[in-house]
Amino acid sequence: MTQDMQPDTAPVQDGPPAIPPAPPAMGDTTPTTPATATTSGMTKAKKDERTVQHDIEIIIAWVALLAMIVINALAQFGVLVHLAPGDSRAAVFAWFTPDRYVQLIWIPIYALLAIWLIRIGNGRRKAKRLGRTPFTLLGLLFIVTACVEIGWVFAWHNQNYPSAISLVLIQTALVWALWFFARRGKHHGLWDWAPFSLWGSWLLVECVTDIARAATYYVSKDGAISMTAQSITTIVVIVLLLALACFARYKFSDWIFGLVTLWAVVGVAVRLMDVSKITAVLGIALATAAAVLMYIPWARISPRLNSMGSPAVRDRQGGQTHEEPHA
Repeated sequence: MTQDMQPDTAPVQDGPPAIPPAPPAMGDTTPTTPATATTSGMTKAKKDERTVQHDIEIIIAWVALLAMIVINALAQFGVLVHLAPGDSRAAVFAWFTPDRYVQLIWIPIYALLAIWLIRIGNGRRKAKRLGRTPFTLLGLLFIVTACVEIGWVFAWHNQNYPSAISLVLIQTALVWALWFFARRGKHHGLWDWAPFSLWGSWLLVECVTDIARAATYYVSKDGAISMTAQSITTIVVIVLLLALACFARYKFSDWIFGLVTLWAVVGVAVRLMDVSKITAVLGIALATAAAVLMYIPWARISPRLNSMGSPAVRDRQGGQTHEEPHA
């Protein structure tokens, strides 16, 4: 009896047989974490760290601003003045010194700085940090400048002329550095640089005022300074400041510099009206001429005067032109 032999139809595998995955070891309950989850966790941690650093910088900056406001207010009300009644420094009369009401400019300065801090607090979380510190370049410069201003206020209102002049020069350089870095971006706006233009312009006036008062004090020790010398010096300083304001207006489209300079020059003229009417009237006349030159749109009045506005046709920092309408 014969049996039918059926052929083997099973597929033939080439190469070694597949090795099944090893089962998990007994007692190993550690869950397998996907790579995406790990990356997401690291990103969230970095964002949280950046937020904390940003908050630290903003808090310190606000403390510095409030300290500036309080110290300056105390100085303006005479709390920080510690001169003896007979001290000769209290009797110094420098001609280039704006009238007391001009000091009200500190109110818009601090208001614009507060607006600037609010804006960077809301929108600069991705700004580049300086190494591992919690500070950005602008934030650190602002905090250092605020500390220098506090020292300057103490030095000036105690009539420590060498320290006051040194500190106000340093502070002025720091504020204009802030102005430069604020305008460096391609999409900067008015609120980015206007606070520093206002602050820096007034500090430049303060520099001249401090130097004039110190020079008057030291020179007057050898005898009274003639009115002619005081008048000529004052007019020369006014011309230089107004020329610098015109340069800033047409070179950088910075119209705030000119407003501050005009405000200061008129304040000087008002103070000198009872001392030298000729100097006061000449100062007002120079300020009026500078205002006409800076703020009348000459390029629109006559095509022949296009060259006056050509340097400011386009702000080289990428901002809006002073001839274009503001959005």
